[in-house]
Amino acid sequence: MGSPEEGKTFLSERWPEAIAISDPDRTLFRAFDLGRASLGQVFGLRVWKEALKVARFGVGKPVGDPLALGGTFLVHGAHVLASDIAEHAGHVPDYEGMIDLARIRSNSRNTRP
Repeated sequence: MGSPEEGKTFLSERWPEAIAISDPDRTLFRAFDLGRASLGQVFGLRVWKEALKVARFGVGKPVGDPLALGGTFLVHGAHVLASDIAEHAGHVPDYEGMIDLARIRSNSRNTRP
């Protein structure tokens, strides 16, 4: 939900090859039906466990709505090949699983019975 500049800064430090889309008006947030976190989804035990795993990456200042739960989407053209919707604020996407799923779906589209 931040500006394109904030997104570039964030990704340049963490994943320079990634392409991100800025959504300050929450158009995609609503289209992908992403929700807002409850107190348990922000301060629960699962959140702290995941936070410890990624603590080495640091914590940035909140941008936009800090209670907004995110999602990660692997998109090709107009097709969402895989998605991983956050279950809580500390959710870490399963990037490898998403890529595997996208490959399976891609292969099944290219094969005919």
